[in-house]
Amino acid sequence: MRRGGQSVDLMLYLAALPVYARNLGVMLPPLVAAAIGIGIGYFGEWFSQPVGGATNGIFTFIEQIVWGFGFAVSVIFADDAWRHNRATLSAAWSTARRKAGEIVITVIGFYFLIFVAQMIGNIVPVPFLGTALGALAVWAFIYSIPAVAMGGVPAGGAFSVSLQTARRNPLATAVLTIVSVLVFYYVALYVPAHIGMYLGAGYDVARVLLVAFALGYIALIVARQYAEFAFRSFW
Repeated sequence: MRRGGQSVDLMLYLAALPVYARNLGVMLPPLVAAAIGIGIGYFGEWFSQPVGGATNGIFTFIEQIVWGFGFAVSVIFADDAWRHNRATLSAAWSTARRKAGEIVITVIGFYFLIFVAQMIGNIVPVPFLGTALGALAVWAFIYSIPAVAMGGVPAGGAFSVSLQTARRNPLATAVLTIVSVLVFYYVALYVPAHIGMYLGAGYDVARVLLVAFALGYIALIVARQYAEFAFRSFW
């Protein structure tokens, strides 16, 4: 589909499903990350009890970094899956381990920029401005983790590369942002929150599986679209 001279590959979002079915390993890194994150969360609650939960935010941030690193490994795996039909976790992990420092810095920067955008929006007394600016930050920097994980861009340049890519392809990036946010919100957050009361001890298992499924799918669509825009000669 084309709008105003811009190409939007809507079939990407359907084409990712059979690739996902052939490469279920794409959800394993976020699965492990989500399981570790839950452990960090429980430890943080226990550790923070004596101080009234004052340190909970630190552990929540660490949990988010772990999720982000797991997502980066999935992006590497997803890129390989698109290129070669099937991918291996060992290769993705080996690549992520070599780039671990750059990936962690980029993940922290990604969260920080979204936080700053939302904070600025919340200062101004305009309804939903913080949410809108946060979404705009996601749109601008959605390619930062793939730029480091897939393209080998240094962490210091990842956000500039992402912003330039988003500006060259604003509509396609907007669609990618909307789909990614909706999938993560409804699958990883909304569904667990609303079925938790029925699952009892199985809640944490369901949450881990749903987070992994959502991030695996998002990794596939983000990796393919970044590769399409940044490495057109590869396709």
